[in-house]
Amino acid sequence: MLNTVISHFPSHTVRIFYLRLSGAKIGKHVAMYGGNEYRNPKGLTVGTGSALGHRAILDARRGLTIGKSVCFGTEVMIWSLHHDYNDTNFKVVGDSVVIGDYVWLGSRCIILPGVKIGDGAVIAAGAIVTKDVPAYTVAAGVPAKVVSKREEKDYDYAPGYSRMHMV
Repeated sequence: MLNTVISHFPSHTVRIFYLRLSGAKIGKHVAMYGGNEYRNPKGLTVGTGSALGHRAILDARRGLTIGKSVCFGTEVMIWSLHHDYNDTNFKVVGDSVVIGDYVWLGSRCIILPGVKIGDGAVIAAGAIVTKDVPAYTVAAGVPAKVVSKREEKDYDYAPGYSRMHMV
């Protein structure tokens, strides 16, 4: 019901209400755009002022912490579980994912299990992040590698606060 009906309901307020009811911890002034898929909302934490773009997959089965003022592009995928392809039973393995404050995740980037993305980092559109990304760096490519640095400042924006697009 959460992923098929509520996720597409045309109201941030309704979507967030049901996510909280399902156990997610969501800060104030968060924008959660439509069509997102949530795996284990009880393991999801979203910080104040963040904006999660359309059609994201948020796998919180092993835990997913998204910091404050994080900005998602469309169709971001974050995975906390996957399969061990060398195991004869194809067992499930994984670890929690942590996204720091003031991070920008570009459209269609993929974050794999156990990754930590430092404060202020930028992940380029289409990147596949397999390892931790240091704070205030820009990572791009497949697999993602640091390609640039972002200025370390006292950032003070909240993309979720002003909901420019309400659905």
